Amino acid sequence: MVASRAANLSLYRQLMRTAKNFQNYNFRDYAVRYVRDDFRRDATLTDAQAIDEAYNRGLEQLAMLHRQTTISQLYPMEKHAMEQDDDK
Repeated sequence: MVASRAANLSLYRQLMRTAKNFQNYNFRDYAVRYVRDDFRRDATLTDAQAIDEAYNRGLEQLAMLHRQTTISQLYPMEKHAMEQDDDK
């Protein structure tokens, strides 16, 4: 079964939302770039089997990001110099 465009967009949104939950700026920035680059690379796929494999790989990445962001939130770090301080 070929994943529909709506399913792919939903997966992309879920991955981006989850990637933005990292407490650490460096991890958050890397995860967002990785998701964006991965979807741009896979946008040119035309083979149904390759599309399904990419979709399933995305689901695995989503599960992994959920686990990693949970761990990230358990052990918060100080803000990075690149992050804006809302207290000012």
